[in-house]
Amino acid sequence: MVMDHTTPSGWIDRWAAADFDRPALAFDDGIVSYGQLATEVEARARSLKRDVDVGQVTPVFVGPDLPSIVDLFAHIAVGAVPMPRSTSRPKVDGQRADGAVVCLATSGSSGASRLVPLTMANLTAAVEASRARLGTGSDDRWLACLPLTHIGGLSVLFRSFESGGAAVVGPFGHSTPSLIERMRPSVASFVPTMVHRLVEADPGAIASIGLVLVGGASLSTSLLERARAVGVKLVPTYGMTETSSQVATRSPAEPPGTEPGSVGQPLDGFAVSVASTAVGGAGRITVDGPAVFSGYVGEDERTGPFITNDIGVVAPDGSLTVLGRADDVVITGGENVSLPSVQDVLSGIAEIHDVVVVGVGDDEWGTAVCALVVAPSLEAAQEGAVEVLAAHEVPKRWATTDRIPLLPNGKVDSEAVRARFEAQAS
Repeated sequence: MVMDHTTPSGWIDRWAAADFDRPALAFDDGIVSYGQLATEVEARARSLKRDVDVGQVTPVFVGPDLPSIVDLFAHIAVGAVPMPRSTSRPKVDGQRADGAVVCLATSGSSGASRLVPLTMANLTAAVEASRARLGTGSDDRWLACLPLTHIGGLSVLFRSFESGGAAVVGPFGHSTPSLIERMRPSVASFVPTMVHRLVEADPGAIASIGLVLVGGASLSTSLLERARAVGVKLVPTYGMTETSSQVATRSPAEPPGTEPGSVGQPLDGFAVSVASTAVGGAGRITVDGPAVFSGYVGEDERTGPFITNDIGVVAPDGSLTVLGRADDVVITGGENVSLPSVQDVLSGIAEIHDVVVVGVGDDEWGTAVCALVVAPSLEAAQEGAVEVLAAHEVPKRWATTDRIPLLPNGKVDSEAVRARFEAQAS
């Protein structure tokens, strides 16, 4: 069987042909070469070929292990459109995504999940733009500990295989510092919560990584300062599934900035602007370019710039600052409050070790600002908030927890936090 070199599986074949023994994947229990990986993908593809409906969205279980990665790239190789899944088996009802090579469900951190088809043109544009901005190449080892069911994790494999680098694969958790120390990755991609937990658990491990991309949520000023103080080389970035991952990323040569949400200039090929600007030039972030998808599965094809649900500001030099989601600004007691701004301030209070701030409907306030905190003393946390926040910004409801709840992709599970406060009110 001859593999299709116009798919991501072809990247594996290309490097296998050039250097059979070149490392492609690194796990706790050993190294897998490009030659070994290509051989296993081809064998699995042969067994799939008879049963695959080309162009049909096909749920495929994907975990941080070799059989999952082989199965995913074998489905791509034979023309299926795999939709990586973790535990639940999503219903796709025979939906098609002709022309796509992979289909990803949006995270669903707020609102209903939809299916995003990505083509080879999308993915190629994305990995090339990422490489140009970061300066990564065939000698790099990417740490792949974000879930492979989401673009943040899956794009690590795409970037690595396209460039001939190696991906260090393992689930994020207590063993991550030791995996870093043993495998010595040169690049990693995290969400802020992961950075926070690694800085707390083993700052030496995360500081040993050459570049640490951090995105998926706003990076607070306090976390940025703490990470920089222990030598972590943070590279703030902004992107989403619909844009095949990265949109804007600060150059590693630049200082990471001090403003929350500052993510630098757009990558090559991306046009970023804001729509419906308000006071201060803020508005909905719009993105255009060859890495941007052409429409959700089962919906009308879209054209032109993609209007995100994020609010941002574009500076005269083209650099982007992401202020939060459009629904992150709430009206409470007649006053506008930015939830990310409140969360950023609270995260700088010494008595608060971790925090997430949400808005919940309230009969008295319209929307009540609510704070879920990891703090040894709730009273001390509340007193600290009164000292640093305006009166209308101080959370009306508080709760404590041992750990902030996360989605499988590492982002905060805002819906679970809201549900907790709604139940508390009732």
